[in-house]
Formats: sequence, C-alpha cells, structure tokens
Amino acid sequence: MKISVLADYREKSSGVPDLLVSKGAILDYGQLYAGDYIVNDEIIIERKTNTDFVHSIITGRLFVQCAKVRKVNMLPLIIVEGNPFDTAHKVSADSIKGALLSVSLAWQIPVILSSGKEDTVLLMLMAARQQLNPPEFIRKTSVKPKTLQRRQHYFLRNLPGIGAKLSQNLLAHFRSIEKIVQADISELLEVDGVGQVKAEKLYRFFRE
Repeated sequence: MKISVLADYREKSSGVPDLLVSKGAILDYGQLYAGDYIVNDEIIIERKTNTDFVHSIITGRLFVQCAKVRKVNMLPLIIVEGNPFDTAHKVSADSIKGALLSVSLAWQIPVILSSGKEDTVLLMLMAARQQLNPPEFIRKTSVKPKTLQRRQHYFLRNLPGIGAKLSQNLLAHFRSIEKIVQADISELLEVDGVGQVKAEKLYRFFRE
C-alpha cells in the first residue's frame, strides 16, 4: 500500500520531501495548522533540528506547538534531528531533559531522535507502515479527558513569566487555552495577577 504524505510548504526547502518521494511516498504540499507532516491522514509529525528544538524550549514555543498538535485528532510524533544536548545554545542538560519528559509525559507526544534527514525519512516511513499494519497486541488509545486540565496547566506555567498561580487564574477566567491565545490586552488585564506589562508580553508572545 502506498504511503501518502502532506507536507507543510515551509518544509519544501529542507530536502526531506524530496527524500520521501525518492522512497516511494506520494507527496503533496499544504499549509498545515499544526506539525510539519501528516502521514496517511493518521500521523502528525513535527520535525525539528536539534538547534530548533532547544531554541523552542528557550522561547516557550515548544509547548505552544504541543498544544496545537494535541488539538488535531491524529497520532502525534516529534522527530528531533541531531543531539539536542550538543548545540550552541547555553541551556542546561537538565532543562532539555525536563522538556523531553514534559512533551512525552504531560503532553503524551512521543519524541524520537534521528541522526539526520535520511534517518528522519526512514522513521516516518516506518511509523506509516506500522500504522497501516499494526501488531495485534497494539490497540489504539485516545487521551483521557481527565488529563486535559493537567496538560493545560503545564503548558501555561512553562510560558515565560507565568507560574502555577497565574496559570490557574488564566484558566479560571478564560476556561480554555484557545481563548487565552486569542485574548486581546484589555481582556488579559481582567485576570487577577496580570498587569499591563505582562498582558502586553503575553499578547505579543502568542502572535509571534
């Protein structure tokens, strides 16, 4: 059975789409809401270089991307190309380990390390084939609703300038991550613990 891949336009110059085609995948391009690749309409994959991954930890964008990926009703996967512990960014190994654990446990998104683009393509194709012909002992499972609030709090308190208390206040006021992201400055100012400076920073952060 053929493997179909929908790639985001931004991945066109990476070389990965060409490698997928060379391996027999049917490729198309589109503007994806989340992730970089959608495989067989069932697996959504976020591809990052080791440098991109660490930078997304620093900026907090990693958890924004996790939130978007989890909103899509597909099996999620993050592939990191290269060693995330060996980049030019001055980030402690514990911080990187913490982020990897958070993505895997709190967000329930598997993270796989690859040696490079060729390895990434092989992993993508292996994932597709396993999904097409899963072993009998593997059953599809969905995220239990009771974990949603925990993921929401974890996402918010990992953003710059937001701790556990403020994350609770934001969710109590807006009720969802989506409404927080879409809120304007005046709406953010209505939340207990959010001043003008913090409201402006949050507003800019969600729109970068």
